[in-house]
Amino acid sequence: MTGRGYHLRTFGELRLVDLDGEVAACPERGLLILAYLCASEQKVISRDKLAMLIWPGREKSIAFKNLRSTLWRMRNLVTHLGAVLSATEAEVALGPVSCDVAEFEAANGSEERFRRVLTLWRDTFLASVDLPPGCYTDWVMEKRRDFTELLRGALLEVEQRSADRPTLRSACVHLLEFDPADAAVREILERVSNSPLLNASPPRAWLRPRASAERGSAAGEPEAFPVPRVALLPPAAFGSDPMLHAVSMAVIEDVTIGLCSLRSLSVVAPYTAERIRGASDKAAFLEKHGVTYALDCCMSDQGLFTQLIFLPSDEIVWAERFPISPTGLLQQRQEIAYHVARAVTEQVETGRPEHLDYLAHPEAYYHYLGGLRRLSGLGLPEVRRARRDFRDALRYKQDFAPALSGIARTYATEWLLTARAEDELLSLAERHAKDAIESNDRLPAAHREVGIVKLYQGDVDESLAALDLAEQLSPHYADVLYSHADTLVHASCPDKALEKLGKALSLNPLAPDAYLWSAAGASYFLGEYEQAIGFAYRMKDKTPSDRIVAASWAMLGDRKKARQHRMRALKANPTFDADKWLAVIPFKEQWQKDLYREGLKKAGF
Repeated sequence: MTGRGYHLRTFGELRLVDLDGEVAACPERGLLILAYLCASEQKVISRDKLAMLIWPGREKSIAFKNLRSTLWRMRNLVTHLGAVLSATEAEVALGPVSCDVAEFEAANGSEERFRRVLTLWRDTFLASVDLPPGCYTDWVMEKRRDFTELLRGALLEVEQRSADRPTLRSACVHLLEFDPADAAVREILERVSNSPLLNASPPRAWLRPRASAERGSAAGEPEAFPVPRVALLPPAAFGSDPMLHAVSMAVIEDVTIGLCSLRSLSVVAPYTAERIRGASDKAAFLEKHGVTYALDCCMSDQGLFTQLIFLPSDEIVWAERFPISPTGLLQQRQEIAYHVARAVTEQVETGRPEHLDYLAHPEAYYHYLGGLRRLSGLGLPEVRRARRDFRDALRYKQDFAPALSGIARTYATEWLLTARAEDELLSLAERHAKDAIESNDRLPAAHREVGIVKLYQGDVDESLAALDLAEQLSPHYADVLYSHADTLVHASCPDKALEKLGKALSLNPLAPDAYLWSAAGASYFLGEYEQAIGFAYRMKDKTPSDRIVAASWAMLGDRKKARQHRMRALKANPTFDADKWLAVIPFKEQWQKDLYREGLKKAGF
């Protein structure tokens, strides 16, 4: 920045900073003007072109007015060498402003320069702002491709003389995310990596995507669909043993490098993968980044637990726990990495029909995920909104089994929440669940909904049979395990129910309220009233649990707290009648009904 007062940062967060690193006040459209002039070949642009570039779709007079206003608001951005922007009646010119895009001019220079360029590229050019549609957005996409090619060219040159293998591996992984068929980059990855997976034979690879075929493919190769994108989520730190966490991180690195050697899938770079774990709206993230699978890892006292999630339907398609001991860590790391990578490639291969269906009907999956997100709580308004989302999904695919199953779930949940014993709700739930099975008899969620309906209809044995089938179809599907456990509560097996709920909670640590509600019920019937209250208090929306909490406090002899929760329960459902509800709620053995009645009556219901 020698001799210049301002520096424009375009990668990551777009901002203009002064010599002291302080962010200068500059309108966002002004920053977009600076970015265009700094990164394009021309440093002078006509007012006509600039106004329509930054404000496309506006009337010319309005666009000109907006440009004048923006330039006026930037009038104080002046250095001793001149203003950052100078304007005449016909043109706008760039002043003395430096920019981070200049780093790419000598990206193949020193190792330190290459590391800086990689860091910039990873943050993505103009990623933090809403781009003007049309020509400006097209220009940004072209520049991103240019920067990618510059990074690739620098990698090919720097690799010959660089000893910084971690940086080279990181660059290879990032570039292979965009083009998994880039043979030159894959060869570099093999040279700078010592992963045991690189020599493993992959399963039959899918056809490479059309965009990837442009480099190093034979003419006349058949056109193919986009390959699935897989994100390997970095495991969270565990306990006080840094060695175990280091092993889990090394496993993910080995798997990442190994999968990058395949053409059958594209591996999302770790920088992007980190953001998936905290994404509250999976549908929005899926749409933005096009991630199809997520491999989630969690270290515990029992070892490394891994699960592969098909994100379009939020379904766990594979899961396994690997024990880890302090001895022989290197060999364990290699064996675990090999088994995980093999499982991922096999699941991606066998999941080809689901991936194709997602590509054909993405809107159906987005609406379905929206409905699932609403069902994470147990509020009646959210349950009904979820039903609308599932119905919207059916507008894009009429026989979409996951959405039909979702609708069935909303009706069964509404029957439970309203506690009015409305047979019509259960009939609607059963009809939609059976429609889902007719559409896809391998869908675990559909059999799960049949099991729930049969439970509420009082047929506990048939409920257990349906849920057992659902669990056989997907042994690691947390929602199925929860529903199976809930039926075990009503089947007078609360101890087995709590054990199964523990497995469901380990699969889904950020558990929906329904898991905790069921665990509270199981604890109540085991006589563990304080534990029941503890599970209920962990729920985000505690309203559905007020009845069981009131009964628990009453059984503990705290009438005051029991009364508080009884009043809250009656406020949410003024028509609740304990005797009528106990007459329809199914329990296999009478002692459960008697115990629940005792608690409710002691609480004042």
